[in-house]
Amino acid sequence: MNVVLSSGCVGPDIKYHLCYGLLLKHLKSSAIHWLHPDLTVAELTQRYEQQHLEAEWRYDLRIRYIPSDFKEKFKDDRTTMLYFYLQVRSDYMQQYASKVSDGMALQLGCLEIRRFYKDMNPNGLEKKSNFELLESDTVVKSLIASRLCALWQPKQLRRLIQQTFQGYSNLKQDECMSRFFTTLAQCYCYTQESFACQLVVSFAFFPTFPLLQPICLATPSQVRSISCKAESDGRALLTVHIEEALSVNTPSLAVAENMADLIDGYCRLESNAESSLIIRPNRAELPDIPKQ
Repeated sequence: MNVVLSSGCVGPDIKYHLCYGLLLKHLKSSAIHWLHPDLTVAELTQRYEQQHLEAEWRYDLRIRYIPSDFKEKFKDDRTTMLYFYLQVRSDYMQQYASKVSDGMALQLGCLEIRRFYKDMNPNGLEKKSNFELLESDTVVKSLIASRLCALWQPKQLRRLIQQTFQGYSNLKQDECMSRFFTTLAQCYCYTQESFACQLVVSFAFFPTFPLLQPICLATPSQVRSISCKAESDGRALLTVHIEEALSVNTPSLAVAENMADLIDGYCRLESNAESSLIIRPNRAELPDIPKQ
């Protein structure tokens, strides 16, 4: 992954390389594996690629470890800001575009129009040729949910888009992306991941009453080590060592490893270090360097 980031093919001057992760997806199933930076090519081949044909796997470079103030920090890293924006926009179009309100669909669509067509004046969409150009844009079509076309007559929909666009006509590209993030956050938490798991070991700070909101059990700086272990029933045990061991059962080893990678990634990001906290007891150790 570091070779890809340093090659310039993603973009220039990447400062937040610790935010990136490599995702391996099996195209014919729902199997996904986040590949840890320490994973060797031999381990990758043995553990994953041999299970299926090579053509059935897809590698995705994604921003997975996100600073809490990413909009401010990414101002110094335009490549990462744009890459994250395009990632969030793509996820939204594939998973959430059909679920948001009509008003939000219009807002998000017009923000993308303003961002992409940055030189268009406030009344630019009143020109028929400009609007016809938008109608052929597949991204804009996906962002402005297709159901709007069924609810409104073409002239009414055009007027709605023109009016909404004018409200964003003075925004710069970075401001459009920031507003897009803020607007989308009202219905889609793109900075968090959730996993099915079950607490199996008592934890001193874990409440016994039902929770309506997530609770923070520890910060990355408190994590000492992380380990995963496969169980005989196909499930797995993920253990995060803080002041004491916090262990959860997961449906599979893959889920436990994906959770471990997420926690480890945030620990690396906060400490600004490449070293990993994941313990791999079965991993073969490299031989000692011969002495002269």
